[in-house]
Amino acid sequence: MTERMRVRHRPEDVFELVSDVRRYPKFIKYLSALRVKDEENFGDVTRLVAEAVARYRFVSEKFTTAVTSDPTARTVEVDLIEGPFNTLRNGWRFEELDDGSTLLSFEIEFEFSNPLLQMLLSANKEKAVHFLIDAFCAEADRRYETVGAAEYDGSDDIVTQRVAK
Repeated sequence: MTERMRVRHRPEDVFELVSDVRRYPKFIKYLSALRVKDEENFGDVTRLVAEAVARYRFVSEKFTTAVTSDPTARTVEVDLIEGPFNTLRNGWRFEELDDGSTLLSFEIEFEFSNPLLQMLLSANKEKAVHFLIDAFCAEADRRYETVGAAEYDGSDDIVTQRVAK
């Protein structure tokens, strides 16, 4: 699943927010805990191994991911190491639009190893992805200055222009 949207914050700010995994439990409702188990730097690129606990209603699951943040490319990639998934991979890309705002691209692929969990989330996959993106956008609104032209709010024109380039 891929989502693209305009975010009225600078790409550097949105990248910083998504890269700051240690603070996720403060603004992602169903993420009850997260700890960084390992951190390596390769020049500007940072690779973290993070263990998280997600809770939703009667279900609590622990999983471990590798999170690679590249500020030059403005990308954050997340890959499953261990957990209740057959597959978990997501990627974030932050491109600067002409008005200084961000074209946010988010791709996610996941499949639970538990058929019941897979069935429950598959039925609500789009809603779950929007919930996650909305949590990041709300936190960006709280932390960062708004940039970009208000006339593009609610319009796909500026995003379409950028994607077409």
